[in-house]
Amino acid sequence: MAVERKYERDIDLLLAEELIVNPAFSAWLKGQTRFADVPAVIADVFVSRSDNLGESDLIVIYTRDDGLNFAVLIEDKVDAPLQPDQASRYRLRAEREISSGKYNDFTVILCAPISYLANSLKAAEFDTTVSFEDIAAFFLVNGDTPRCRYRASFLLGAGTRRVNNWERQVDDITEVFWSAAYAVAIKEFPILEMKPLKVTKDSTWINFRPRDMPTMPHRIYVSVKGERGYMDLTFSDAQVDLFHGKVAHLLDPDMSVHKTGKSSAIRLQTDGFMPREGLEAAIPKARAAFAACARLIRFYRAHRAELDAATTSAATPPN
Repeated sequence: MAVERKYERDIDLLLAEELIVNPAFSAWLKGQTRFADVPAVIADVFVSRSDNLGESDLIVIYTRDDGLNFAVLIEDKVDAPLQPDQASRYRLRAEREISSGKYNDFTVILCAPISYLANSLKAAEFDTTVSFEDIAAFFLVNGDTPRCRYRASFLLGAGTRRVNNWERQVDDITEVFWSAAYAVAIKEFPILEMKPLKVTKDSTWINFRPRDMPTMPHRIYVSVKGERGYMDLTFSDAQVDLFHGKVAHLLDPDMSVHKTGKSSAIRLQTDGFMPREGLEAAIPKARAAFAACARLIRFYRAHRAELDAATTSAATPPN
């Protein structure tokens, strides 16, 4: 049976079942935590238990030989980013459940593909991390059966999904620069309709899409690629060889047409800028970049019918 797309809920249920029916796996999982040397057996497993602090994907209750209980709280991730304070909210929920007598101690682990764990800034906030690949290896080593092979294949397939766990890095220099640039845009270039930004460290790429620029059937917007000095009026899913021929007669002498991924762009070149240059050096360059973007927006509005028609006729054919 092939499951083309694996979701976190699928992983939750797979692990929950194995923990309940497979004592060797429940012992192995315990062995990955700080309770590795504590003799204990599974008492209960809960999937998606929620309260006003959020949801725990899995809560695994173990009973020790002395009758006390401890919990392993598991957050499963396939490719979605971790939420702010997710690990700390797990701990708050666990402390609340200790107070209500559900168990006596706990640990919090993150279970995800190895590529996710390697690239997530927040993975270190959990007490332990366990990769899908390590769990798959357990199944393959501990039982050459169709069931074990299927479980391993399922987890390894989830691990090959493209990881989308980008996490914003807040940086004071970048924040100060873009706050100043935003003030310039609002005051001097209202045509950009610039929105407040949440940018990551050293970011120089942003987009402008005034309300009259379409998203269907093609997305049209202005892209600022600051460190390169490229200001691109971008037409999504337009083949550049076809698009260029249809718009060349409209272009000003300093405009050029370029392929950008699967899109085409009409480009103006300005001086590149970086936030770490400092406001005195970088803001004048940002102002020049905004002026070029404003010019591209006016260009689109002046030639909208022809540009829209060119984009449609140059559309990349569907697969």
